[in-house]
Amino acid sequence: MRPPICAICDRDFRTSISEGGLVQFTLAPSETEKYIKMKDSKISGHPAGLEWFCKDHLEAAKTYKNLTKTHALRIIRSSL
Repeated sequence: MRPPICAICDRDFRTSISEGGLVQFTLAPSETEKYIKMKDSKISGHPAGLEWFCKDHLEAAKTYKNLTKTHALRIIRSSL
């Protein structure tokens, strides 16, 4: 799994995990396929559709969790 670094502003909060959190977005078809392959092969890695956000961007990310990660990130970044 990737370290806790915000997907929007690149804030690194490894020293204080309470400074942010994870959001699981809807998986795109290609991500679903990748997820199934990873799970079946027992390869470890960062889960598809899951992303870290600092406390400043966490609530916005949760608002768009029903979208794919790519779409949600585009919307959040455009609103800054």
